[in-house]
Amino acid sequence: MEGSSTGLLRYKSGGHEDFDLEKFFREGLSQALGGKAQLNIMLAGRVGVGKSTLVNAIFGEPIAPTGVGQSITRNIQRYDRPNLPISVYDTPGIELGVETGRIADTYLAEIRRQMGDDDTRVHFCLYCVRTRDERFEAVESEIVRALAKEVLVALVLTQCPTPEDPRAHRFAQYLASLRLPVLNGRCFKTLAEQDNIAGVTLPAFGLPDLVSSIYDQLPDAQRYTLASCQRVSLELKIAEARRSVNVKTGTAALIAATPIPLADAIPLSALQIGMLGQIATIMGLKVDPKAIVTAFATVLGVASIARTTASFFKLFPGAGATINATIASTTTKMLGEVFITACTNVLTRQLAGERIHPDDVVGELVKELPVLLNGAARTTLGRSAA
Repeated sequence: MEGSSTGLLRYKSGGHEDFDLEKFFREGLSQALGGKAQLNIMLAGRVGVGKSTLVNAIFGEPIAPTGVGQSITRNIQRYDRPNLPISVYDTPGIELGVETGRIADTYLAEIRRQMGDDDTRVHFCLYCVRTRDERFEAVESEIVRALAKEVLVALVLTQCPTPEDPRAHRFAQYLASLRLPVLNGRCFKTLAEQDNIAGVTLPAFGLPDLVSSIYDQLPDAQRYTLASCQRVSLELKIAEARRSVNVKTGTAALIAATPIPLADAIPLSALQIGMLGQIATIMGLKVDPKAIVTAFATVLGVASIARTTASFFKLFPGAGATINATIASTTTKMLGEVFITACTNVLTRQLAGERIHPDDVVGELVKELPVLLNGAARTTLGRSAA
């Protein structure tokens, strides 16, 4: 084994290619970051309803500028941030009685103008209505109906005090009675940011439901981007990570459809470790590739297999000199689930208010990997014997 005593898991046997775990993880990160399709969102609604606050809360980034009082958006503006494949088309706040007849045409012209370009087309619109206004004008209904002919529209009640607020509930029922062509035929009650009223802290709510409902209606490429970039639903990140693992599991089975010698398992190992980079990206965690290498070295060292040329497959006693489709798919699935569990544990701690260090993911991986490896090994061997 080359490298330090902790090991970079860089193996060489005769003429065999090195097994460079750090390289594979970096490549997985790079592919995941480069594979995110552009996702573009239009914001619409009356002045001061909190459109920008809503979208910024969803992604945990100040994408669209926010303001107090008079609308700060005079024309449709496209906003984005470096290294984030999200763009926001922020529209002028609707001011009743001020050229309202041209509003829908302005929105639709922009949507149609961008329609032919995959990088700029509008994928969905968030039409926001402030809860305490308890008003929804006829012109707004017309705008929503016009927008819905061109793009998915989610109708969102903003600044709702609580999910059970009776006034908000009545307003939501009224909006539902209009039978507008909006997402799920309903409006989504939300409080984008924690608020404090008369000394009472009101927690944010509603955004996970909104984001998950939008996710269900998007093409696969935009689903991946939304799940990866949003910061309000851990469940959605887990679901997207598992979807990615399932794809990799199928690919692993194809690689080993004709059993491959253990010493020639580097392509399969590269697939599996690259998958971890993709999971880290989906979960929104920054993980040091060197730390991941050290984590595997720790586990592999405990298993006393420091001299293998094919890495982690030797953790499965009795797997033999070759890897078949069953072992390839099972180990890929198991490794993905282990890493999802490690990332979930860290994010759960973070949501509970704990300050998280980047190395915490590695600590969770070291803790989870031996336990689940043992169970997966028994499962794999049982299937192989059958």
